[in-house]
Amino acid sequence: MRLAHHAAAPLAALLILAASQPAEAARGAFTFRFTAAGQSRAGALDNPADGVCIDATASMGGFGRARAARNTTDRTATLHMSIDCEDDGVVLRPGARRSAEFKTVRFG
Repeated sequence: MRLAHHAAAPLAALLILAASQPAEAARGAFTFRFTAAGQSRAGALDNPADGVCIDATASMGGFGRARAARNTTDRTATLHMSIDCEDDGVVLRPGARRSAEFKTVRFG
């Protein structure tokens, strides 16, 4: 009995972690350019979660707008100018590129 009780705690923790992970994620990378500390930098989102509004530049420690997006994931990405992904956005299909600026991105 005692052994079973000790095994239950790690199992419960594992189940909680599994439940908190996104159910779906895009496979592949989404790359872009941004500015940080006055320098142009490359950023990448690897296997980004579906349905989550991601601030592209903030996810890399930058600020402002991102640009030069390339979607090499297996999901459609929608690029937004708004911080909350609430504008209409521009669709970027898998394998596509776009040079225009954007602030946030959502996959799925």
